[in-house]
Amino acid sequence: MSPASHKPGTKDDVASQLRTTIVEGVYPPGHRLVQEELADRFGVSRIPLREAIRTLEGEGLLRSEPGRGTYVTALDIEEIDEIYDLRRLIEPSFAGHVTERVSRRDIARFEAMATEMDGVSEIGAAAWSRTNLAFHLDMYRLSGLPLRYEFISQMYHRLEPYSRFYVHGTCAYDRVQDEHKAMVQALADGDANALAEQILAHIDGGQTGLHHAWENSADEMRLYWRSHA
Repeated sequence: MSPASHKPGTKDDVASQLRTTIVEGVYPPGHRLVQEELADRFGVSRIPLREAIRTLEGEGLLRSEPGRGTYVTALDIEEIDEIYDLRRLIEPSFAGHVTERVSRRDIARFEAMATEMDGVSEIGAAAWSRTNLAFHLDMYRLSGLPLRYEFISQMYHRLEPYSRFYVHGTCAYDRVQDEHKAMVQALADGDANALAEQILAHIDGGQTGLHHAWENSADEMRLYWRSHA
């Protein structure tokens, strides 16, 4: 079920809205959630809210501590590296399935998304990141591998607040965009091997860049989350 098909006020709808606020940094890593505030924000009762929180706990986006409350999961650098290692193992395996299923209309859509991301100064950082996330997950959704897609989608969502800081905080747009466009070209060529290679290059570049940002800019990262909350 897509987020757009969630009925307003249901646990799936609330989970989708809460997931978006976490991914987009409204509630940054380590933030303590207040159920009264969430109920007011989403206009729902406690029951669907609690069910939504349990859903996001299962996805690893939230964690609850008895007697202390519920927090947005904060990752350390070792956990971030583990996510990148898992991505490296799984994401290239989508390539063959996607190239078999992708249509010309899909390719045109991915090309348009990549072109839109060229204009980060016009569309803004938040819109750029939403398009970037959709670019990757929409591509993998084409694979027809729902269990694998669900797993990698959760990994992307858990990593997204850190990826946003890295890309926007260090202005890594040129490298990222070169790789996006190379992926689109591989899809247009029907070249699964080239797509897998570009996926790996994208993961490697992201991990290296985030490491540099983490090591050199921990204080700036916290300020970035505060300013985007």
